[in-house]
Amino acid sequence: MEIDEFVGLTRRSSVLDALREGPLDRRDLQERVGVSRPTIHRQIRALEVDGLVVKRDGAFALTPVGELAAAEFARTFEVMDNVSALSKIVRWLPVSAFDFDFARLRDAEVALPHPNDPFAPNRRMLRRIHGADRIRMVTYTFLPEGDPAARRCFIEEHQSFEGVLDPTLFESLLADPAGATHLRDLLAHGSHIAVAPAPVPLILILADETVIIGAVDSGGSPRGLLVTDDDVVRTWAEDAVDAYLDEATQVTPESIGTRAVAADGGT
Repeated sequence: MEIDEFVGLTRRSSVLDALREGPLDRRDLQERVGVSRPTIHRQIRALEVDGLVVKRDGAFALTPVGELAAAEFARTFEVMDNVSALSKIVRWLPVSAFDFDFARLRDAEVALPHPNDPFAPNRRMLRRIHGADRIRMVTYTFLPEGDPAARRCFIEEHQSFEGVLDPTLFESLLADPAGATHLRDLLAHGSHIAVAPAPVPLILILADETVIIGAVDSGGSPRGLLVTDDDVVRTWAEDAVDAYLDEATQVTPESIGTRAVAADGGT
């Protein structure tokens, strides 16, 4: 197919998309697409010539080839929407740590903050975490400790939790009585918590079979979230968590007690 043919077909893709739901007469098709009568006439005629649309009983319908073209255009536009969303957060993603082809993320769900809802990615993350039976996590900025739903999942419902924390995050949790208590509760219920020997550059979570990658700017504000079930990305994520666990120091109830007392000034 020549480039000008592809461009022309792209311009007529809205007609193909409108007909995916079923045959339409010319007037209904014109209203659905939102173009003038001469324009819809030209587009229908061109699609008929290409064998993508046929007229039956006064209505226009997709041919088998037209159905295939409509489906492929719909998928292309969906992928391009994802590419556009990825472009908004790629600067805050730990791309240098990705040991996989970035194209594996073409179908990833991208959650972005909104002007009236800057923490939308965080809530999306929490929903995934709360719905999982097993959590594996490497993070420098996030550990659910205060909200009742998090406690219900991690503590009361015996959700499996395995996490490697950035050392600065660990210190900040110990300095907060609620954070220290939550760490103790997690350990008491069988969670595996460790502290990385050096700063952690990413937010990586495995919620059952789903991979969650956080995008956070240098100020700690959420910029977006990637959610994917891709097998290759999942393998990378599992290996990454394992590698961090191999290097990290196990947290024990005794170490939390000692450090928490020191953080409180010995009181």
